[in-house]
Amino acid sequence: MKKISIFGVLLALFSGISVSGEVKFPEELLPLQVNNTEIEHSFFNKVRTLELPAGVHRIKVKYSDLFELDYDEHEVVDSAPFWVEVELGEGDYQVRFEEIEDVEQARRFAKSPSIWLQAKLGETVSAKSVIQRASQPVAPIKVAVAQNSVIPTTSQSTAPAAGRPDAAAMLEFWWQQASPEQRAAFLATINKDTQ
Repeated sequence: MKKISIFGVLLALFSGISVSGEVKFPEELLPLQVNNTEIEHSFFNKVRTLELPAGVHRIKVKYSDLFELDYDEHEVVDSAPFWVEVELGEGDYQVRFEEIEDVEQARRFAKSPSIWLQAKLGETVSAKSVIQRASQPVAPIKVAVAQNSVIPTTSQSTAPAAGRPDAAAMLEFWWQQASPEQRAAFLATINKDTQ
């Protein structure tokens, strides 16, 4: 598996690939992999927002939730990792699933997860199940277009490394925060330094 680097971001920018926006995951769903890129998480830092270019992406997801059964009895309900394939257009998306009320519903959901993407008004996205081997369950995904919804966004690298940050991850993060003018000025400085 490969990790996304600042070189990959720069290559995408100069090759004309447009960034569609963010795909934001709820607390119970954890993105594990996008296409061939694994997403690294730490115990204290879980990646919940992905910035992805427009196009078709396969995303590996896992469901996990904690339920209080009794005063001092708890149960964690986990699904096996499952793959979904989405075709993203321009805009931001929120990953959704049916509301889970109790541990029984969670157990049923974990056996057969079903998620969908919700986009802002006017945006479209097509989605389909990924056919996997029998050992990898397939999650059906639906598409919903929300009426006048505003999806909060937070900028984060596509697949940031957990733990102590490295220079490439920090460059990638700040590159995504920069305005087009700041990016041009940075590239001009790099070009002067390499000549």
